[in-house]
Amino acid sequence: DKDRIIARLPGPPYQFLDRIISIEDCEQWVLKPGGRIIAEYDVPADAWYFQENRQGSMPFSVLLEVALQPCGWLAAYLGSALTSEVDLSFRNLGGKAEQLLLVTPDTGTLTTHVTITQVSTSGGMIIQNYDYEVRCRKGIVYKGDTYFGFFSKQSLANQVGIREAALHQPTDEEMNRANNFNYLDSESYPAEQMRMVDTITHYDPEGGPAGLGFIKGTAKVRPDAWFFKAHFYQDPVWPGSLGLESFIQLLKVIILERWGNHLLEFESMALNQPHEWLYRGQIIPGDDTVTIEAMIKHIDNERKMVTADGFLSVDGRTIYQMTDFTLRISTL
Repeated sequence: DKDRIIARLPGPPYQFLDRIISIEDCEQWVLKPGGRIIAEYDVPADAWYFQENRQGSMPFSVLLEVALQPCGWLAAYLGSALTSEVDLSFRNLGGKAEQLLLVTPDTGTLTTHVTITQVSTSGGMIIQNYDYEVRCRKGIVYKGDTYFGFFSKQSLANQVGIREAALHQPTDEEMNRANNFNYLDSESYPAEQMRMVDTITHYDPEGGPAGLGFIKGTAKVRPDAWFFKAHFYQDPVWPGSLGLESFIQLLKVIILERWGNHLLEFESMALNQPHEWLYRGQIIPGDDTVTIEAMIKHIDNERKMVTADGFLSVDGRTIYQMTDFTLRISTL
């Protein structure tokens, strides 16, 4: 803390790693593939995120953190950031995964198995790839692969976002029929701490490239937001997982408007539906406005399920891409 600023895990209330119970084939100061760890997180029955998300299952953003925080721990254990003479920040760059089971207040302990599969260095940056599998006593909860980078402050400041992002441009007809409204504060929508969307600026159930729906929302960046303090120490940034959560919150609007605005439980992500995310930028306290948009690509009326692609931008710079994100009304 005195001589170097190093990458940290998130702090409370956004820390979801309790202990490391196994370390194999990991040699400190040696960055190579093959190292494995096992981490545990005890799910509190009264965890704040169940109440704030107003759902009976763990929010996707929290589950993603349960999966990825052990990757960050392993990167730190190996001494990754200290192999550079300049201070480096740790950022997730993307991944693909699939959720197989819901996590509920009675789940108990989640066990995350992580393997570092690839390490590369280029231009002062370090890129690390990981495979992961989150398990509970009932079986595999979430599995996938992901990759992270260590970046200098200058590299982060120079990020240009996602090049050639294929954002949807609504036609005049779509603009004329679209509605806008404040994001709702009712039973099926998240409460304040988990709410990542302020306003729906464009809702058109017949819009988008497939004609199945297009929705856009915004959120003001509040420098005093709780998550900046938690994520990370000396390196405040809006958690990418909460950016993905904002996209899911748009899909909740689609489902509730389509199948009834009443108390519902969601599978988010919908089980057994592969999905991908890509990060090419960050949201910091000095930014102004986040814009999230979802293009519906598939609707399953029988299973009451929607699948969408989309983007997240900050102050006009597109930095996140979401592919095949699927939300479904749960049978919980």
